[in-house]
Amino acid sequence: MCTMMIASVMAGCLGGDDDPEPEPEPVMGCMDATANNYDSTATEDDGSCTYDPVEVLGCMDSAATNYNADATTDDGSCTYPPTHASVMAGYADGTHTYAEAWAALMDIRECKETGTNNPCEIVSMGYGDAATLDPHDAYDSASGDVIENVYDTLYRYEGDGNGNAIIVPRLATSHEVSADMLTYTFTLRDDVYFSNGDHMTAEDVVYSWERVNEYASPESHVSWITEQNFETSGLTLIDDTHFSVTLMQPYAGFVSTIAYTVGAVVNKDMCEANRVVVADDPATTDVDETSDDWCHGWMDEAPLGAGTGAYILDTWSREDKIIMTPNWMHWDSGNYNINKFTEFTNVDESQTRLLAFQDGEADFGALNFEDLPNFCYIDDNGNGMFDAGEDAALDDKPNIASKDGYICTYRESFTITLAALNLDPNDATETPILNYDSDGDGTDDANVMSVPAVRTAIAYAFDYDTARRVTYDNNLAPVYGPIPNGFLYDESQYEVFTYDLTHAEQLLEDAGFVRQYDCAELANNNTVMVTDDPATTEDETASACRLPSILRIMANEGNDYRIAMAAQIEQALGSIGVATDGDAKPWAEYLDMYYTGTFEIRFSGWAPDYLDPDNYWSPFAASSEDVYGTGYHNAALDALLQDAKVSTDDTVRLDLYSQAFDLWVEDPNMIIVGQGNGIGAKHNDICSAPWAAIGSAHWFDYDKLPMVDGALVGSC
Repeated sequence: MCTMMIASVMAGCLGGDDDPEPEPEPVMGCMDATANNYDSTATEDDGSCTYDPVEVLGCMDSAATNYNADATTDDGSCTYPPTHASVMAGYADGTHTYAEAWAALMDIRECKETGTNNPCEIVSMGYGDAATLDPHDAYDSASGDVIENVYDTLYRYEGDGNGNAIIVPRLATSHEVSADMLTYTFTLRDDVYFSNGDHMTAEDVVYSWERVNEYASPESHVSWITEQNFETSGLTLIDDTHFSVTLMQPYAGFVSTIAYTVGAVVNKDMCEANRVVVADDPATTDVDETSDDWCHGWMDEAPLGAGTGAYILDTWSREDKIIMTPNWMHWDSGNYNINKFTEFTNVDESQTRLLAFQDGEADFGALNFEDLPNFCYIDDNGNGMFDAGEDAALDDKPNIASKDGYICTYRESFTITLAALNLDPNDATETPILNYDSDGDGTDDANVMSVPAVRTAIAYAFDYDTARRVTYDNNLAPVYGPIPNGFLYDESQYEVFTYDLTHAEQLLEDAGFVRQYDCAELANNNTVMVTDDPATTEDETASACRLPSILRIMANEGNDYRIAMAAQIEQALGSIGVATDGDAKPWAEYLDMYYTGTFEIRFSGWAPDYLDPDNYWSPFAASSEDVYGTGYHNAALDALLQDAKVSTDDTVRLDLYSQAFDLWVEDPNMIIVGQGNGIGAKHNDICSAPWAAIGSAHWFDYDKLPMVDGALVGSC
């Protein structure tokens, strides 16, 4: 028994079968008593708790400045950065003052300087200052370049990206035409403000077009464009956004005419406040002294508030420079890429313009043709790189290539180079020079330039081929009449005038103009008499003078090509005994001589106002227009041009223009030199608007890529 007890104790000391209970398995579940699925038996939380949704109020728009990512319900508290639209809406409802709106818009829309190449500014160097910035009496390209940026029109021309020009709406959103094709009813934008904050309405448009006709552009004669289509009485105001105009006769090209700057809208209230009217003095019953400048004196320098365009005139130092800065209230959406445009207007030396362009001082430099090989070449090797021996003559213009840092583009234009022949010239005191007896009664009653044979002889004395091929370095294509190549009805013209001095001299002989030898006494006035020496008619010298007055030949400083052409015809006419005189004039003097008619031959050019053949024929040769101040009048030609303008039958129009051309070559008032086609060069940081062969550059549509660490950022 003892033995058995000892054995039992020992067994207990060794553990026996008294092992502990195993750990219980955990119970997984949601242990949060606030959860919907709380499990009181759970011993370990498994993250499965669910809850009733809790509403979090806040702004749920990620574009807002106070966006709340945790918000479950949008409470309408979102706030946004100011935009052009919001600021203008605030200005319209009186929330913002003009000064507040201007400052806010400037902060929103201005280009931010980020590069070393002045990416928010464009500088150009040219020759020829603006004549006036009044859109209703401006007809020169230098003025138009500014006016198109300071003022708006109902429609305008733009490039379509394929080299074509199309008309796009601006201040107008649409128009309707009556069944008889006479009445046009326009619908206008209602969100347009002048640069001084005045709201533009249809009343401003009606007033502007009335102003064109009534002021009648005494200097430039540009009002012919509207006067040919409607009278002031044809304008009808309907309401703030609608008006109509009734034409005198149907004209399919009417909308294109008002896309020119003459159709620009000006601020009626400000114009009226600055209009100067001088009443007639009843004491001087034999003289009408009434005058009305229709605010031209005020409008001349495009003051703040005059227009609704993308820019305002900041500075105009005449004969020096023009600076434009943004009109922050401009209605066109988008921000500005160009905050400042500077045009140095009278850089007459081509070398100065070239160096400024090469150095980057100027973005555009009115480069001469002979300077273009510095930037452009013809890729003869076909490897896309400029190599030694590439064609530097640039004859194959459509295949032009660009050197590093530049962009060269070939462009055909509708611009015509010409010389106007004045039938009714004045002397230095603006007194008509009468030195020809037109009716044989023994009294001089006209100028010798009124004789068709004289003008025809001058046309045959011009060396067309040299001008196009040499002077213009093949940048002028032959064109034989007013209608440019590529226009409707250009087939109505053919080559008539060639360089033929023998024929020119014979024309003068047949017309009775023999050489006169007392050349020292010739002058451009009505008092100096010149006699011929009949004893020497068979032995005439090249230095002798044929006509009773010196022919004054005009060109403008800075335009080396016009100066060269003037010298060429001066030499040619001298060789057949026609005395000439002329030197290059500063642009202001050149324009003054043009307006006052103190010239006989004036080299000039013509860029289209609107894309219709009548825009060449009428201003060139219709006596009702006389845009070039030539005093030309041919009643039969006038009738043909009027019929051609209003006809809607292509076959009829072609026939009318063919008849007009046949008349005109027998009685010319111009030398048609050629049609421009050439190469434009610019720096490769300039992003241009699509090309259109009409109108001026609209700087709001341009961009300038910033240069950062020696490389351009972005692309056009």
